[in-house]
Amino acid sequence: MKELHALVDFENVQPSLEALAKLAPGFTDVWLFHGPHQAKQAQAFAASHARVTLVPRSGQGPNALDFHLTFYLGYVAAKHPDAELVVVANDRGYDPMLSHARMLKFSARRVGYKVPATAPVAVMKAVVKKTVAKKGMAKSALPKPAVPAKAVAAKPSPAAKKVPVAKKAVKKTVAKKAALSMPAKPVKPAKVAPPPKAPKPAPVPAALPTATPESKLLARITKGLAKMGDNAPTKLKSFLNALKPMLGRDSTAADIEAMAQTLQSKGVVQLQDGVVTYPK
Repeated sequence: MKELHALVDFENVQPSLEALAKLAPGFTDVWLFHGPHQAKQAQAFAASHARVTLVPRSGQGPNALDFHLTFYLGYVAAKHPDAELVVVANDRGYDPMLSHARMLKFSARRVGYKVPATAPVAVMKAVVKKTVAKKGMAKSALPKPAVPAKAVAAKPSPAAKKVPVAKKAVKKTVAKKAALSMPAKPVKPAKVAPPPKAPKPAPVPAALPTATPESKLLARITKGLAKMGDNAPTKLKSFLNALKPMLGRDSTAADIEAMAQTLQSKGVVQLQDGVVTYPK
């Protein structure tokens, strides 16, 4: 049986065992290259298959893990010259090395991996819940409706001036005589004044839309990437590392990958073959 060695750049992609079986059908050995942030996931992956060899990254650098994988590919090719070598990564930087290996008559190739479109939604919710619980984000209170203003009571008219007693008595006498000499006129009923209109209550302002924790987290990360300007990472691996502190120290590689996919779906970034671009 021909051996098939799958060398996985676990900093670049994190396929499941089932997904790896589709990328490298019939693999016999798996070499899993990971950084400190993927240690727990890598150990869980190794526990699910007997022929998994973990290779932790030693040292730091933008391409440190890439050189680890390249060194081991040469080692495996020397030990198993007839084996099929499959590099699992979205980074096209491996392609010149693999082309050279094929020129030397080795069977070597690279396959990429994309996270299923349905996965980021559930993971994104888990990231948001974790962020909300950690930072104690409170729900914003809705604005209270305005209370109608009270009607201002009308001021009473100033008191009528007092008429001297003598003048009042003369007016009464004249009025009595006039009443005896003139025929009485029918008295018209007094007009009833309509009741005063009640003041209209002040309009209640419509409730403002409440921002969700998901939209707040997405807006904060989008703003952080915009502040980087020309210094924003253009390689997928560096981009995922930049998202780590924005999500929080407890975020996992799956959380970071989910946020990257969400940013792509919102048009904030474009991810293509390990290259990150920022549409303007």
